[in-house]
Amino acid sequence: MKFVGNQYSLISLSVLLALSGSVNAAGTYMEARNDAMGGTGVASSHYGTAPLANPALMSSFGKSDDFSLILPSVGAQVTDPNNMQDGLKQVKDARQNYANELGTGRVSAATAKEYKSKLIDLNKAKTTGQVSAGIVTAVPNSVMPFALVIKSWGTATLEGKVNGRDLQYLDGVANGTINPTDAGENALTSHMIGRAATITDVGIAFAKEFEINGVKSSIGITPKYQRVDLYNNNMTLKNYTGKYLSAKNYLSTQSNFNGDIGFATYPTDNWTLGLVAQNIVPRMMESKEINGFKETFKVRTQVTTGVSWHNDFFTGAMDVDLTPASGFAKDEKRQFASVGAELNAWDWAQLRAGYRQNIMSNSGSALTAGVGLSPFGVIHVDVAAIKGTDRTYGAVAQLSFTF
Repeated sequence: MKFVGNQYSLISLSVLLALSGSVNAAGTYMEARNDAMGGTGVASSHYGTAPLANPALMSSFGKSDDFSLILPSVGAQVTDPNNMQDGLKQVKDARQNYANELGTGRVSAATAKEYKSKLIDLNKAKTTGQVSAGIVTAVPNSVMPFALVIKSWGTATLEGKVNGRDLQYLDGVANGTINPTDAGENALTSHMIGRAATITDVGIAFAKEFEINGVKSSIGITPKYQRVDLYNNNMTLKNYTGKYLSAKNYLSTQSNFNGDIGFATYPTDNWTLGLVAQNIVPRMMESKEINGFKETFKVRTQVTTGVSWHNDFFTGAMDVDLTPASGFAKDEKRQFASVGAELNAWDWAQLRAGYRQNIMSNSGSALTAGVGLSPFGVIHVDVAAIKGTDRTYGAVAQLSFTF
């Protein structure tokens, strides 16, 4: 039952984020080091975080490495290009002014025009949100490194839909051709649409090292149980409060098995090349139909390639998504090219920075930065910050242990 409870908690959190803005995370997880480096990781992840980015990298570990535990990694990124919170408040205030005057028996043209203007501003305004949480336990060894991976990624969207008949009605009130009534105001059907989804994976990752013409390489797989929860609801602006978004009556659930597969090769001691395909079984799922609206969510196979150069003090990395990430069919697709770097001070402290560009649209591009503290190489505290276009802000925090 805890598993189910965590599902609903993450959906509620992702929807709450959507109320204040949108999120455009690069992939299906958030991890402090990788996100601080622009969202890279396919060729640059440590063995303990490799199950999140590329399971093949679990075979790349030091002689003294015996165990790694991430407990947990959590993150969120919010963007509010339409300033929807203010827009909703302005519509509410304009509607209240209209209702107050309606109660006196006369609505002024200025008040009707103001109500219409605020509705137009809100029309098609849309924000989306994503959050992530994960736990990874990794055990490196010379035979077959393995890891237990539990991660949950949530996305949500809040969108304004204004009915043209509502605008015509308010026009009529403003120019005097329509006599305003309570029944007429109650018949306005402009509304807010809220939709959310979470993908939860529980899997075991394995890696195996081998050689190709004397070049060390590795392959990794993560068979996993996957659960998708979809939420769909809408409410007229008159009744909209946001509280309905946490209701469970609008949820639908689908469970299946899926998997990730990754490859890495090490042409020299300093270079790593990587390729990963996450969610190798694509799926489509439809939400419940609420008040005539239904949403389609696509679990897409996301293929990413990466390269990194590294030594004891510096790591540079670049990743490119070859396919878009999972998401709602109506939302803009997310497909990124990312670059990042890390300076490592004798394994005690790390300074990171990066940049990612959405190659499918102008939204979601961001600068990233972060720091890590790892006293004695046992306790690791990592944080990342994200700032990008369209009022984008985000943060990732992570606590991990290595022995």
